[in-house]
Amino acid sequence: MTDDRWKKYLDPKRFRERTTFSKSDGRDAFENDYSRLISSAPIRRLQDKTQVFPLENSDFIRTRLTHSLEVSSIARSIGKSIEVKLEDKIPKDLFGQIPSLLATAGLIHDLGNPPFGHFGEVAIQQFFRKFFESGNLTLSDQEKKDFIYFDGNAQTFRILRRLYFLVDENGYNLSFPLLSTIIKYPGSSISGNIPKEHRAHIKYKKFGHFVTEEKDYKIIDSHLGLNSNRHPLTYILEASDDIAYMAADIEDGVKLGIITFDIIRDVFDSLTDKHLIEMLDKDYESLKNTDVDRVNIAIQRFRIMTQRLLIESIIEEFVEHYDSIMNGSYPHELLTNCKLSEIKECFGKLLAVILKHKKIINIELAGWNVVQGLLKEYIPACLTDEFKKGSKTREGRLYLTVSSSYRYLFENFTPYPNNIYNRLRLIVDFISGMTDNYALQLYQGLSGIRI
Repeated sequence: MTDDRWKKYLDPKRFRERTTFSKSDGRDAFENDYSRLISSAPIRRLQDKTQVFPLENSDFIRTRLTHSLEVSSIARSIGKSIEVKLEDKIPKDLFGQIPSLLATAGLIHDLGNPPFGHFGEVAIQQFFRKFFESGNLTLSDQEKKDFIYFDGNAQTFRILRRLYFLVDENGYNLSFPLLSTIIKYPGSSISGNIPKEHRAHIKYKKFGHFVTEEKDYKIIDSHLGLNSNRHPLTYILEASDDIAYMAADIEDGVKLGIITFDIIRDVFDSLTDKHLIEMLDKDYESLKNTDVDRVNIAIQRFRIMTQRLLIESIIEEFVEHYDSIMNGSYPHELLTNCKLSEIKECFGKLLAVILKHKKIINIELAGWNVVQGLLKEYIPACLTDEFKKGSKTREGRLYLTVSSSYRYLFENFTPYPNNIYNRLRLIVDFISGMTDNYALQLYQGLSGIRI
């Protein structure tokens, strides 16, 4: 029996209705969204943002851009399979829209991540935690927590809604279902960020929007009828992200010599089902008398096999728990609750080995210093009267180094009433939007290290 909730969840409403249509345009609303996004600057900047290995010169190693393309592909594939499995529940006129929405969501899910990956995120959080302890700024608890718990997911929503100017303040003017799907944690910095032992649902792990986008979030949530729950396709996007990065990060780690074949084998040998380790050994042995890089090829094959198995398990989990996912009560990540969750645990152990490698630690610490150093330059300056004037003072000169598009939006489209918050937000928008190399170069330039 057809589930009419899909008509609501896939309703292609936008904040500003489309004004131009072509009879020859056969795209659905989410393919249209993809076209709006694919050529934009935030997408291009992903090619110089860290996935796991910061400032890596190897062309083989994944960046945020290549990772996002892989997530997009996996999410589309799962979406197609879900449509087939749930053929009797999805209205016929909506067929094809789930995979196109998921492909677009996969492309943009990491737009808000700052330079130097997770460590850049932590650098922002720790800076503001200390900064607010020593200051007397007129900010509410929620406004402070927006910075203390800064999160790339909330920043992604802000970029898509506020930080792209082409026509007006509506940015890309994307469809409501797409915007909702990328919000993994549908709540504010007050309602989210609950420790694992105290939260009853995965949606409370972090938060999904800053106070500046709260009104927008509520409009989207109300129109789609989600009742402050996740969009059903958010679960698939989240799983696609995990499937893409887990196996791929290990593959990259092997390529860089950070992790060995024996370490991978030892970790996966702990699985109850020995099929995977047997296949890994078989592939490795079959390459014994060839001229190829035996370890790298075997691990690439292993990555393909594990991703296929996880995709199948995710589809099974989604279909099995369809009702609770559709009404928002399903409290888990699909990948941690599916039958092959052991595989995720193994990849987690291997990723921990990579993150403890001296090379990774040294670059992360350097990245932390870069992000903190930029914040120390810009945050005190942005709170002075001279900053926005663009005067000949140091503060005024710093204002002129901020992206011209961000300055234009700040000066012309800042409806939020707290000016202090808006100034802090401008700087965080600017710094979090930087690529790894640009952040490094700007920091070195401002510090006089390199001119």
